[in-house]
Amino acid sequence: MTTRRAALLPAFGLLGVLSACGSSTGPSGVTVIVNDGGTGGANGATITITSGGANPRNVTVSVGQTVTFVNNDSRSHEMASDPHPQHGSCPSMEAWLVSLTAGQTKVTHAFANAGTCRFHDHLDDSNAALQGTIIVQ
Repeated sequence: MTTRRAALLPAFGLLGVLSACGSSTGPSGVTVIVNDGGTGGANGATITITSGGANPRNVTVSVGQTVTFVNNDSRSHEMASDPHPQHGSCPSMEAWLVSLTAGQTKVTHAFANAGTCRFHDHLDDSNAALQGTIIVQ
């Protein structure tokens, strides 16, 4: 009986993790984007990255829209959703998590539900000028 109970404990732990992953409310009570809406949504906002940071740092889009990131800086950036370094609070951003080289433009996938997606530059995660918020309504 003890062996059987010990074998079930990891399964219950995994069940708890999986149920937490389905939650749409983050630790600060902010609703996060839990679904990737895929490609093809209309552009809702453009965020330009320069040596001075991301501009604008906060945008609002509608469900089903995308956000375009334009790198006008001379160095690469890797815009990702919080928390650093795990990411994952915003699958629409994580779908294309790659280096955004100088002069390159990347479009997120469509945001499938209302919520808040905080982002940062994975390559410079402590730089507040490269952090921001995408609000999906």
